Amino acid sequence: MGQVGDREGQRKVLLKTLEVLEKAKKPGEVWHLPFIWPEEPKNADWQPPEMSPLIKFYLEDIKKARRQQEDQAKAKA
Repeated sequence: MGQVGDREGQRKVLLKTLEVLEKAKKPGEVWHLPFIWPEEPKNADWQPPEMSPLIKFYLEDIKKARRQQEDQAKAKA
């Protein structure tokens, strides 16, 4: 939950996550937290060479959500 060695950043992410768990009104509710990873995912060198089973399972859902975000951003522009 955050960058290696960034205790304060990790703490902020954890506290915000706990807040979501406390305040979510229904199962499956999605909150977009205000944290931005400092490097582009394509440039991240910490990723394993093979996708995790969860990512493989949800890959199409992830792609769909990203397309929707891009479409919403374009609509606002």
